[in-house]
Amino acid sequence: MLKINGNQIKLIVTDIDGTLITDKQELPTLVQNKLLALQAKRIAVSIASGWMPLGFDNYTRELKIKNYCQYVIGANGALVYDTKNNKSIYSNLMPVSDLVIVIDILLKYQCDFTISYQDYDNLYCVGEELLKIKSKPGAFLDGMKQVKPFCFDDIRIANKIVAKHSSKIMFQEMYTSLKQFLNINVEPLSEYGCDIVHGNSNKVQSILHLIDILNQRQEREIKLENVLYFGDNYNDRSVFEILPYAIAMEHSPTPILNLAYDVASSNKYRRNLSLFK
Repeated sequence: MLKINGNQIKLIVTDIDGTLITDKQELPTLVQNKLLALQAKRIAVSIASGWMPLGFDNYTRELKIKNYCQYVIGANGALVYDTKNNKSIYSNLMPVSDLVIVIDILLKYQCDFTISYQDYDNLYCVGEELLKIKSKPGAFLDGMKQVKPFCFDDIRIANKIVAKHSSKIMFQEMYTSLKQFLNINVEPLSEYGCDIVHGNSNKVQSILHLIDILNQRQEREIKLENVLYFGDNYNDRSVFEILPYAIAMEHSPTPILNLAYDVASSNKYRRNLSLFK
């Protein structure tokens, strides 16, 4: 039985990039086997990522989440996805009216970005160089099947936008402008890039929805003190502010480290291998 301060852990949720996987985008065997063993003991395991659910489907399959917890979180909390039935069961997406304002800001600052729409298989790109990169065989399309040039006249309800500027100074100006628009949630990824989702979408809100779903559909009886979270970046901040047991990787930004219940080692060659001893 896994306990922290006398509280039984019934749900483990982890970020992916920089947390669950190595620098080579691989899931360490030790971590995989430990999480599979915990699930066999009825401890639910889920993923909460900035990526779209189909963008990390390989890790979902390696952890056999479909056979246990069944649900994962994508697009920085904009979606809770049912891996068994291949559909979203909760979503909080950006309406066209908000997208027009956001995209106007991005275009004003000549920022490259990608956007994915609800129930569409295409990833739409702004920026010639970005379009070339995403058009190459094997390029990461975040679960989408193909890439196409963005068309302003064809805007639809969107899952998320990923924006990246070539200029650090221009990005900071653009980021400040975006943050003034309260209908969106702007999650910094680096000094040059950010994710943009609906204003009420973040990881902790989706984890709360996930808890309700598991309690109602699987009779799990999970409370906040029964959840263990692993993350490493600013888009995990909402979780670290609310959940009592949120563990940060040692390379996390200082504000995340300051909020963490504990810090996990993540050296270059053995990242995550000691997390679940």
